This record gives sequence, C-alpha cells and structure tokens, in this order.
Amino acid sequence: MASSGGNEYRILIKDRSGRPVQRHIIAGSMREARKRAKAFLVFHDGKIQSIRQKRRYVYRVKRGGKVIEGSQSAYSRTEVVSALQRLGFEVKSVHRNYAFLQGAPATEIVSFVSQSAKLLEQKLPFHEVLYLMANNTREKNLRAALREIINDLRNGTDSREAFLRQSPVIGYHTALMLGIATKSGDMRSIFESVARLVERQADFKKGLMSSLMLPGITALTLVIAIGFYVLYLLPKMMDLLGPMIEEVPPLTAWTLEMSAVLSDNLYLISGLLLGACVAFYFWVSSPEGRAQYHRFIIHVPYFGRILRNTSVEIFCRVLGIMYTSSGENIDVIQIAADASGNRYFSKQVRTIAVPMMLKYGSELGRALEATKFFPEMVVSRFKTGAETGSVKATAVQLADYYQMENGYAMKNLTNVIEMIVTILITLSLVFLTYLSSETASIRIQGL
Repeated sequence: MASSGGNEYRILIKDRSGRPVQRHIIAGSMREARKRAKAFLVFHDGKIQSIRQKRRYVYRVKRGGKVIEGSQSAYSRTEVVSALQRLGFEVKSVHRNYAFLQGAPATEIVSFVSQSAKLLEQKLPFHEVLYLMANNTREKNLRAALREIINDLRNGTDSREAFLRQSPVIGYHTALMLGIATKSGDMRSIFESVARLVERQADFKKGLMSSLMLPGITALTLVIAIGFYVLYLLPKMMDLLGPMIEEVPPLTAWTLEMSAVLSDNLYLISGLLLGACVAFYFWVSSPEGRAQYHRFIIHVPYFGRILRNTSVEIFCRVLGIMYTSSGENIDVIQIAADASGNRYFSKQVRTIAVPMMLKYGSELGRALEATKFFPEMVVSRFKTGAETGSVKATAVQLADYYQMENGYAMKNLTNVIEMIVTILITLSLVFLTYLSSETASIRIQGL
C-alpha cells in the first residue's frame, strides 16, 4: 500500500483477540506513518505495537577464510544479524549506513527502463532482465534499488509494492507505473512509454533551467553594477564635489535621493525582503499555497501556457500508460493528475472531477472540463474518446501533440527571453550613460 513517495514503514498492530496484524506502507515521514497507522485501527480494533522505518545496514561477515562486506535493508539491526546467521555467516559487524540516498539521474532511469523494454521485446523473462540491469547499471543508487527489488520479488513481495519501496531512487510515479506494468499483459510497451515520459520530464526541466539561467545571471549583474554606482560611487563623488557644485541636474538629484533612502534604511529593507522570501517559501511549501501558486503561474503570459501544456502532456502520457478499457480508472486519473506536477490541477481533479464521476456518473470529458484547466480541444477530444471507448488512444495522441508543441514553444521561449534580456541591458546602459553624462556636465564654481 502506498500513496506517495517516501520511506517504507512496517506497522505492527495487535487486535482485540491478541493476534498481530502487520502492514507495510510508503510514507513521507514518521508523522504521516503514525497518522496512517491510526487509520488502520478503524478496521482492526486494537493497539499499535510498533512503527519501524526500513533502513539500510552495512555488514561485514566471514565464512571460512573469506571476509565479505555488503549492505541490506531491514527494519532493525537484529533482523540483519539473524538473517546472516541463518545463512551460515559469522557476523563481524552490522551498523547503520548513514549515506544520504539520492534519486538516480533521469538519464540513468531512462536507460534502465528503455533497455529493459528492449530485453522484454526479445522474450527475456523479467527476473533475468532485472538481474542483467542490476549487474550492468553504473549508478550506485539505482543499482542498489534494483537489487532490493530482486530480493523483494524473491521473498514473495508484490511487484507493485517492490517498486514503490524504491520510489526515493526512481521516483514515485515512475515506480508506480513500472509496478503496474509488471502485472499487465503488455509490459514492453508500458516500459517504453515510461522511458519516454521520464525523458520528456528531464528534457523539460533542463530546457527550462537553461532558458532561465541567462536572465538570472544578467539581472544579478545589472543589479550589482547599478547598485555599486548608485549606492557607492555617485555619493562618494558628490561628497567630494558638493560644496563646489552650482546646480545638481534632475536625474542626478533624484538618484542621490533614492541612494540616501536606500542607505538609511538598508537593514530595514533587507529585513523586509528576507521576511517576504521566508513567508513566500512557507506559503508555497503548504499544500494550499502551492495549489494557489500553481493556479497563478499558469496565467503568466506565454510562460504559463508552456507550463500548463506541459502538465497536460504529462497527464495524458500517464493516462495513456495506465488507463484500461475495463476496470476502475478513478485512481488512474488521480495518479495522472498528481504526476502532472501542477498541484492546482491535482486538487481540481480530486475535489471536482472525481466526485462528479463517482457521485453523478459524469463521463471523463465533462468531468475534466469542470476543472477549468484544459484547453477546449483537449476536453472535446476526451468527450469523443469516452463516447467511442478510445480514451487510452486519445490520451496518447494528445500527449504526442503537446510534446511536439511544447518543443517548439521552448525554442520560442528562449528567443523571447533573449529579447527581454537585451531590452533590460539596453535600458540599464541608457540609464547609466545618461546619469554619467549628467554628472560630467555638472558646473563647478570658479570653473
């Protein structure tokens, strides 16, 4: 059972009859794990015995004259020691591994998923695919995650749960889709679609960062240059020449006034800016704040349209991967909305679209239209797809369309940003040049 990416916890409950009930969950924190553990008591009247987080332990054992070192995930050090002793090892040491577990790079995940799809196409059994990829993957976190999946599957763990346990490394939605793929009848095509999705997400983030890098550096340089001239150089010069100046030009006088205001209130202004940044951070970190921020940002001219279309593309891609012509798809729709990366859209699906489908039996297109997030074309296509029973194919077609459109939009965004940066540089140079020319033309008494 899992609902979100995070760490794995084992919950042990003793019911009213004294029988132990054990559950495994994926939770973002111990607090969330405790909250969900209390929810189990609604179905199992009893008492929570323990909540343990699964951690990685490093061991050093000996068998015969050979010393072996390795690592193993477990809920306690005792479990690792007992398992090693049952295998006939002489345990030398077992201790926690405090190395920070990082997510694997997107390129490594794409390589793993796409290579797995090719091996599956050659009719290779899935467990052999995992063995091959675990032994040939260079990235250490991904290699360790694949070995954990192999161990879990060998011990009888459900394949979906085995992948979800490694969500900190490969990502929650990627792990969820791969886990579902292992239970489907078309594992290869789903793996290919997941590889394409992860690659698109990585390309979008990389393109967005590279587009924003130049204006960020340029803006910082301009602020430093203008700040140095206005707050330091110009006041110093005017202090030296002040008694001899007949008349201060208007722009120079205004700049000196602004400089004095900034200098006199520097700590106050810095404190207010810092406080605003901290308040904004905590607001955006809250679920409601993040949803409102994502609602606002998609209405930013041009840039917001790219973000919205990217969320639509990812939603359609995930829906195309996981949607089934038979069975319950409500969870699939919500998972696709969560994977879109837009919290406002995810909230709209959870609070509007899903209740409409469950309570009133609304079809998918009408429910998505009520979220007021999708372009009219997308809503129309989903309405038609629901009527003809081709929702899955429609979602894939829309994802391909928006992938192509977003590719062109990102190239145009780079051109727009370059134009804005050029305008800012030009205006800054005009301001500094005019201010310098005014300063140079100041009339000094006696000259």
